[in-house]
Amino acid sequence: MRFQVLGPVRAGDAVLAPKPRALLAVLLAVRGRPVTVDRLLAELWPDGTPPTATATLQMHVSALRKAVGDRLRTVPAGYRLDLTADVLDAAEFERTGALDLWRGDAYDDVPAGPAVAADAARLAELRLDARRRWAEAALADGRHAEAVTELTGWAAAEPTTEPLVRQLMLALYRCGRAGDALIAYQRTVAALAELETVPSPALDALAEAVRRQDPTLDAPVPGVPARPNRFIGRRAELDRAAGLLGTARLLTVAGPGGAGKTRLSLELARALADGHDAVHVVELAEHRDGPLDTRLAAAIGAREEPGTPLLATITRRLDGRTLLILDNCEHVRAESAALAGTLLAAAPGLRIVATSRERLGLDGEVVFTLDGLAAPDAVRLLADRVAAVRGGAALTAAEHAVADELCRRLDGLPLAIELAAARLRALPLSEIMSRLDRRLDLLTGTAPVARHQTMRAAIDWGYDLLDLPQQELLRRLGVFGGGFDLAAAGEVAGTDPLDPLTQLVDRSMIEWRDGRYRLIETIREYARDRLGPAERADAYTRLARLCENRLATPPPVDGPAHTAWLAGISADHDTITAAIDWALRDGDAAQGLRIAAAMWWYWWVAGRMAEGRAWLGRALGAGPPEASASRAAALRAAASLARNSGDLTAARRLGEECLSVLRSLDGAGRRGLPAALNNLLITAQAQEDYPASLEFGYEALRIAEELSDARMIAAASNNTAGTLRCLGRLDEAEELFTRALAGFRALHDRRGEAAALSNLSTAARRRGRYPDARTAMREALAVYTELGIVEGQLDAIEGLAQLDVLDGDPAAGLRLLAVAERERSALGAPSFTPDEIADRARAEELARARLGAAAVGRVYREATGTTLEAAVAGLLGG
Repeated sequence: MRFQVLGPVRAGDAVLAPKPRALLAVLLAVRGRPVTVDRLLAELWPDGTPPTATATLQMHVSALRKAVGDRLRTVPAGYRLDLTADVLDAAEFERTGALDLWRGDAYDDVPAGPAVAADAARLAELRLDARRRWAEAALADGRHAEAVTELTGWAAAEPTTEPLVRQLMLALYRCGRAGDALIAYQRTVAALAELETVPSPALDALAEAVRRQDPTLDAPVPGVPARPNRFIGRRAELDRAAGLLGTARLLTVAGPGGAGKTRLSLELARALADGHDAVHVVELAEHRDGPLDTRLAAAIGAREEPGTPLLATITRRLDGRTLLILDNCEHVRAESAALAGTLLAAAPGLRIVATSRERLGLDGEVVFTLDGLAAPDAVRLLADRVAAVRGGAALTAAEHAVADELCRRLDGLPLAIELAAARLRALPLSEIMSRLDRRLDLLTGTAPVARHQTMRAAIDWGYDLLDLPQQELLRRLGVFGGGFDLAAAGEVAGTDPLDPLTQLVDRSMIEWRDGRYRLIETIREYARDRLGPAERADAYTRLARLCENRLATPPPVDGPAHTAWLAGISADHDTITAAIDWALRDGDAAQGLRIAAAMWWYWWVAGRMAEGRAWLGRALGAGPPEASASRAAALRAAASLARNSGDLTAARRLGEECLSVLRSLDGAGRRGLPAALNNLLITAQAQEDYPASLEFGYEALRIAEELSDARMIAAASNNTAGTLRCLGRLDEAEELFTRALAGFRALHDRRGEAAALSNLSTAARRRGRYPDARTAMREALAVYTELGIVEGQLDAIEGLAQLDVLDGDPAAGLRLLAVAERERSALGAPSFTPDEIADRARAEELARARLGAAAVGRVYREATGTTLEAAVAGLLGG
């Protein structure tokens, strides 16, 4: 069943009476959180609760349940509507920004109680922001008529919203409707006058620019007729290249195949043509035999003269301020360098721009390395080329959601983007995305230049120029999923790679950036495709061994070292998962299981729980089924990620299977028992199975003490105390929390220390010791921030928010709770500790009651514009 609130409130096709519909609206507004009966009564009868309201509420609940079925659940003291992100249009809109989901104002057919009013206000702000972003993209892409159509309606409904009005005026002007742009301005002036205010200086300045037809308002237009299509982006690169050429006479534009070196050099020639007496372009890609001066003479129209060397005739022809483009020099690099050196010495007014996959090597040469297009320009290029192949039909709103990812995976290479756009004549964009694992076969076209007809041909052109050691190293380096350093390259190559690796960088086959090497995606696929079976097996075996050795040491527990570890694993994540994939598919599945199990901590800290669960599930299915310590470790990791994803049933099942495996190993598995039991005690606690949770916890403590395992003593103390706190046994809980804190500090385990501090803060808050609670929670937040553990930051933010509410600042508290809720949703990490969930709900309800509907709406609007980083900085005084 699909629920809709972006317009009239709907539950599938069900027809609901006004009060059940209002009840549904409240349950949807809180996004599936429990709502008490008292709060529902206040929401449904905001002007005062009639004597029969409780009985009437039961009747409305029954009516709603007939429509939504068992999604409507009775919980202690109230009700809850089971929701997933894919069944609510508002959740889909927040995820995708798709404006076509809106059918009117949010909740526009129900009375606005506090919760509904707050959510409606928040959604209205998000809608306005999405409209602004859509209009910005439409104007940037040149879709001015389309922008006028949409913006006219939006601005008419909200004539005082200046950002929309400015965008409408600009779109109208670029459609040749300057008069209508000024009418839109006057309409806004009048609307603002009714509110006793005036337009901003920016809007006034835009109106004045329209009146004088300021040329800076004109839309970008194709430069010279010879262009085959619009030149998109590269403005900064053009300016930089022009600046370099202003101080040098030889500029070599270098870069990988498909980067757009030729196109940039031609645009540079057009931009600088007015400053030169002549511009000549010499295409060398098809040159195979014979002297280059013959080809140059033909290009510039110089004829041989009897008794005069051809080069002298050419030099005379290049007299004055002349710009010469030598395009595609890599396969005749030595000859090109010799010719360029001769010409520069003989013609003082000559400047040369050469394009090549490596430098020419002349004195005074300046090398300008061209990478792929940046994300906005890459998407603009794709949109422009798609419109060309579709007869003017632009990318749809749904396609824009994946266009950015497509361009990223194509490394922003203009040729690859052009070839992908050509495919959109017959394939939807989503299908192209799904086929990118075979991008070299996908990216084909019908360009007149053979090496531009496929990406494979473009890379072949450079590969064939490499010597055998360079080719072999390039093939092996294709197994890396991302960047790598020299030592890693040597491990996979099995030899010292420095010389061939340096040459591959020089020839634009490999990038060197920020201290790491990297193959762009298309070259990486090409290199892998070139691997023979035996060479492939050896390279991947070496890669898997490298990754396993890298993860053999557990993550460090102190702050700076942990942060560095996290950054390093993040940089190598794609390579590590490539090693896991190969091990599970073609190599040693047991090794793949070990690597996946060792990665769980990164997946948790980085908020990539779903990805980690998928890899661990696959590894457990492919790995050896018999009991082993490595299988137990993978099961415990999978259980942890399942719990932190909110899947408590799976977490309990996986945790119990882990425990069973370890018990079956007898003495060999005893050292792993405390961790497995600790894992289960947290899951049972989240399930409110407190007797089992305490049983697991006390057994974990007992075994950890027998093993003298200081870290597990601290961890089990901390988590067992959490269950005692849920049961209200605060004296026992605080004693164990204090023991845990001392243990973690003795071990210099900063993450454990932060968890214990957070728990002690909660206990202090329950006892009314608010200053102590705030000090401990701020300290926990500082540690979590130092370690980069987002979920821990959110726990601390929620604890401090509750203290704000209790200390008399409900607006600050509610704003922080809203920020934390948004970030949890994005992270995919819901809270699972029962007493903390209840505390947060009570604090939110108290804050709403103290503020009133209007203030609640304002707070949520403020929260929308508050980033997690800003919230943390505010709480830490940064």
